[in-house]
Amino acid sequence: MDKRQKISEWAELNKIPGKIQAVFTAEAEGGDWRYVLREVKGKKILVWEGIPDEILPDSLKKIEDQLSKEHLRFFKKQITQIIFRSNCGGGYGMLVQASLNTPEQSRSYKTFLEYLQRMHPEILCVHAVETKPSYAFDTSNPPAAMQYTLHKGFGSEYIKLEPTELCFHILDWLPKSKGTYLRLGEKLREWLHPAKDDRLLSCYCGAAIESMQLCKSFKDVHCLDVREWAKQSFTQNVQVLKIKNARFYHCKLEETWIKKFFAGEINKGKWTILLNPPQGELLTQTLTQAIAKTEPQRVVHITGNLENAAKETKRWRNCGYVLRKIMPIEWHPNVKRLELAMLFVPDRAGLLGRKLPIPKKPKQNFAPRFKQR
Repeated sequence: MDKRQKISEWAELNKIPGKIQAVFTAEAEGGDWRYVLREVKGKKILVWEGIPDEILPDSLKKIEDQLSKEHLRFFKKQITQIIFRSNCGGGYGMLVQASLNTPEQSRSYKTFLEYLQRMHPEILCVHAVETKPSYAFDTSNPPAAMQYTLHKGFGSEYIKLEPTELCFHILDWLPKSKGTYLRLGEKLREWLHPAKDDRLLSCYCGAAIESMQLCKSFKDVHCLDVREWAKQSFTQNVQVLKIKNARFYHCKLEETWIKKFFAGEINKGKWTILLNPPQGELLTQTLTQAIAKTEPQRVVHITGNLENAAKETKRWRNCGYVLRKIMPIEWHPNVKRLELAMLFVPDRAGLLGRKLPIPKKPKQNFAPRFKQR
């Protein structure tokens, strides 16, 4: 089924109002890859995982061939996964998850690093990560309770996204394919038309790439995320770009935080609130109510879960907000899943309180009929 048709049928089925915009997408500019240990036909082997139907780059094939050589066998046997994080310009940051418990394994890993530095300039950095619990995790959907310890191999922990000056920490969340994501901030600016005195609160901001792109369009930008890696990405971007009007809050989005944030005079003004909960999870009803009570001028709610999107729409309606526009977002043409950016605004026209007039029945003519003589 066509993606646009799927969204239209969802809107019709759930009686979703609001104009559906054209699908926002961009050309694929390279994506992340994983060389990960999987069980295939009863045997555990290392296999490649990436964007569906994408061809494995030649540089990664050469690295796989090198890992099959005898002198690296001690290291290869200990690999849980190697994650190749694209910079959208043909380069990669490598994240190695492996159990290196013996001197032979450590030496083999060091030999592998020397080979990469010598033969693969497209490999921008390599770092090893230990996790608790220890299993193959996905950086685009990291477990909330997992603990990480990063061990530097070579290069920076931050990967610069070409052709911009923006970057992300190697452990931070980002879509596997980043072409559309790199243009999201500019698209939101065109979509929202913010005034110079408008203020932005971006919740579940991740690497805050779109928030950094919006700093010049808003009076000030406030980013919130509970993850340490999001904080590090934000801090690095603010320093590199010399941004003065952005602030990060390292905490969980809760009703108490919202009430405290908007309690004082310092945070009065015209606010746009951007919500992008991980995996499209449903906000609690009390959290939605707490946000609505702050009376933001706009709420942009992004989700990839259509069932939750319908529930969120009803909750915002109950809080006095109407759904004005829906923008489907396609992260990659080969990925079936779409995300929706839904724009809610206060119901100033009273649309939610209006009742349709009961149609009057046509009057019947009871005049007596006379026969013609």
